[in-house]
Parts: sequence; structure tokens; C-alpha cells
Amino acid sequence: MPKSTQPLSHRALSLPTAINLSAKAAHDPVLERYLIETVPVQVTYPHRQEVILIVLPVTRRIDLVGLARVLSAKRAEFIPQSLMQQCFGQSEPLLLLPFADSYADTQVYYASELQTLTQIQFCQHQLEQRVFLTADDFFARAGRVRWLELPTVAKYKIEVAQIFPEQQRDVLLQKRHCMLGFSLQSQSFMPAKLAGMAEWISKHFSECSVLIGDGIHRITLEINGMSKAQAASHALSLGQAVIEQDASIFQSYQSQCRFHLISTAAMQTTPDYFQYYQSLTHLFEHDEKFHASVNAFATNFVGERRLIDADSLAYFKQLSCQYLLEEIALTAILLSQGVTIFVYPGTLRIMQELSLGEHPGVPSVFNQLVSINLRQKRR
Repeated sequence: MPKSTQPLSHRALSLPTAINLSAKAAHDPVLERYLIETVPVQVTYPHRQEVILIVLPVTRRIDLVGLARVLSAKRAEFIPQSLMQQCFGQSEPLLLLPFADSYADTQVYYASELQTLTQIQFCQHQLEQRVFLTADDFFARAGRVRWLELPTVAKYKIEVAQIFPEQQRDVLLQKRHCMLGFSLQSQSFMPAKLAGMAEWISKHFSECSVLIGDGIHRITLEINGMSKAQAASHALSLGQAVIEQDASIFQSYQSQCRFHLISTAAMQTTPDYFQYYQSLTHLFEHDEKFHASVNAFATNFVGERRLIDADSLAYFKQLSCQYLLEEIALTAILLSQGVTIFVYPGTLRIMQELSLGEHPGVPSVFNQLVSINLRQKRR
């Protein structure tokens, strides 16, 4: 058991000045990609016990059984917050400094997964106070680094909430090709949850096309107050950031499942897209049931997020209908290519209805659609 030890001071480590983030910014999925934490673990060997510290990405959770095996120990377990406070002066792993020289009596290991990061950030004193470093600078300051091929799992466990049609449940056993709709700036796609979905998909499918919503997200941004031009440009930037920076999450599972990150903005320039979009728009204008379903989505999408006048509300609902029609058209392209399984965290009722054949006027490719709604649970 380590003695009660306090981390070295900010001054002693010569760290850059920490940046104070707002509570909202501190939970930004973009920033979470680079956030690390220092987790205390009690390891029991045949004749002794010790507490070690493991530095790893915040998106990952230590596999304790696997860790015990790697360390040739009897068992490994997370220590309670009260003991963490007693030993290290903090009760939250995010607030422990991630430098081995900060802990004279405790062995510090660094998860090899950290080597995939180009930037690193960690908390100092409070969750909203962050230090940002390049990976090279971080490891130069870390001094003695003891790497560990650490068995980890995603922090979020993914479960199937619903499958439509229900009789298609056996698709989970067939290792087929699925598509994952990726909603930009959604909490359901924060890196820790995305890692969980990538892990789940890799167990059930041999291939996955990840549809990055950089084309349609411009509509969300415009509803949230951006100009049309700003929204289009910013949505593309967000999509490119995901493609470049979240690739490592999917790369971890490429031996089990081939992931393809696809810009939907590029898909929206193709003749097939325009054909499907025009067909769906015509149906929306002339089919009462389909119109009602799309409009119900739009009403919920706009919600009560803004105190706006009636004209603006009507315009935003129109935009929301356009959003859904564009999303359905994009799905149709993948369906036409034989990718018939649509995976999404949460519920998209329109996909449920389409998979059950409730809108016979839609393009015939939807006859093949299987819609899987996922539930995300923290481990």
C-alpha cells in the first residue's frame, strides 16, 4: 500500500498554464478524444499487495482480469474513492497528475494505447481546468515511462434495444455488412460511447460503413443559429475532424471488422442521391402518412430549443423535414449497394416504419431494410 502522497506541484512540473473550460466545453466530444486519466488499481500477488497507477485514455476501461494475467497477479481491483483520497489526495482519477515522478512510492504504468494520440490533455485541480500538450511534449515531461500492453474494454457496454423487423434478429449472427449513422456533435457519439459501438459492431459484423453526417449537419447548425454559409462550412470541418481523429477508435477493431468512414457530403453530389431525394420529396408532398411521419420528426427535432416567432418556427420545421429526407436518401444509396442493416444509438422512428414496410411509396430498396436500435450503458 502506498504512503499518503501528494502529487508534485504545478510549478515543480513546469507545466503550461491550464485553460479553464466552461462546463459545456469540458464535455465536448472533440476534446474527449485526447483526455487521459490516472487510475489507481490494487493488485494482489501471492504474498503481497500493492496499489499501482495506470494512465490511459478516458475512453477506455481497464480489463481487471486481463490486467491480473499480464502482471502475473492473483487479482486486480479498483480501489474505493475513500482510499484514493487517503493515498493520493484526490478521489477522482481524472484529477490525478499523469506523471510517474509525482508519485515516489507508487509504480506508474502507461497504457500502450496512448501512443496512438497526437495530442494529450489532462485535468488539473478540477475537471474544467485542462492542460493541453502535444504527445511528444507530454512524454518528454513524463520522464520515466513504463509502457504496459494493457487489456482494456470500451467504457460503454452496448446492447440491442430493438430490431425491426423482429424476425430479422439472426442478422446479428451472420457477420454481414452494416451501416452506422454518425450524428455530429451528438453526445451519443462522444469518443467513449463511439468506442463501445465500434467494439459491439466488430463482434457482430464483418464490415461497417460509418456515414459521417457532414452533409446534413449543416441543417442542425443553421437551426441553432448559424448562417447558412457558416453552417455548411463548419459541418464539413466537423466531419473532417471525425474522419481524421476518430479513425484510431475504429482502427483498434480492424482485425475483426473493416470500418469505412464515409463523408455523406460527398455522397450528396452523386446522381443516385439526387434521384432518391427527389423521389422522397415527391412522396413527402403527396403521401399523407409519410408526410405526417416526417413532420412528427421535425416537430421533435426543433423542440423547445429556441424561443422563436411563428415564421421562424415554421422555417426550422421545414429545414428539419429536409434533414430527414436527406438522411433517408443517403440510407437508400447504401441499401442499393447491398448494405441493408442500419445501426443507430437510440431510436429513429422513421427507420423503424420503413423497415416494417409502413410507407409502400418509398423506393423499393427499403424493402430490404433492417433497423437496429442500440442502448448505451456505462460499465
